[in-house]
Amino acid sequence: MTRTWKAALSVATLALLAACGGDDDEPAGTSTGGTGTAYSMVQTQDFKVDASGWTGESSDYTTDTAPANVVFELRDISSLGAAYKDSKAYYVSGTNRSDDLLLYVKKQFTGLVANTEYTFAVTSMNFLSNAHSGCMGVGGAPGESVWVIAAASATEPKAVTTNGDTRLNIDHGNQAAPGAASMMLGNIANGLPCDGSATYASKLVRNTTGIRVKTDAEGKVWVLLGIDSGFEATTSVYLQNVTMTFVPYVAPTTTT
Repeated sequence: MTRTWKAALSVATLALLAACGGDDDEPAGTSTGGTGTAYSMVQTQDFKVDASGWTGESSDYTTDTAPANVVFELRDISSLGAAYKDSKAYYVSGTNRSDDLLLYVKKQFTGLVANTEYTFAVTSMNFLSNAHSGCMGVGGAPGESVWVIAAASATEPKAVTTNGDTRLNIDHGNQAAPGAASMMLGNIANGLPCDGSATYASKLVRNTTGIRVKTDAEGKVWVLLGIDSGFEATTSVYLQNVTMTFVPYVAPTTTT
């Protein structure tokens, strides 16, 4: 796994984040009232290298509508084309039988300041999708009705079953509508015309506005990357890489 933590982001990097939709009120190296001084950090995960620490789960279904063929694993993607020779990606796949299946991978990150608020953003996320654009499907489109989300929480995201109903224990929203702990990055439609084929193509999604998250007493936070589906069939994507930022949150000043 390529893991790069950068303390005190350079002015040039912060300017780039601001140009992409970052918050100018969140400079690096600003104390936020936690223990010690909080600095901006960048976390990059290249799934071509490995997927250490990431685990996959499914949620949002009942006992009668539990998903089938659920797979989370690092796979060789050489068979997808010459551009991917000797390359790997994190395969996420499952058959939606509930009309609302959430497939997600999660990992806990450390090194932040304890009990401190950050703005968590995804500056880039690349994945391979075989869902062509503009296609019709059962319950929804195979591309435009499958949403890519990201979430962050001090509490570990878990699929909890109560009376036969399995739901996530943090507020991840519902498909295109984000929840209190999540943000929507886009959908999995890959831009290729709907011609009946299932060719994989790479897609970039991002959300640089981000969401606020407070670390736990040890400066840890969980990150979730998922696909929330309204398409009632099988969806498969290959996660290639993701870059995420944690910027100390500073409340905007008000003037009277």
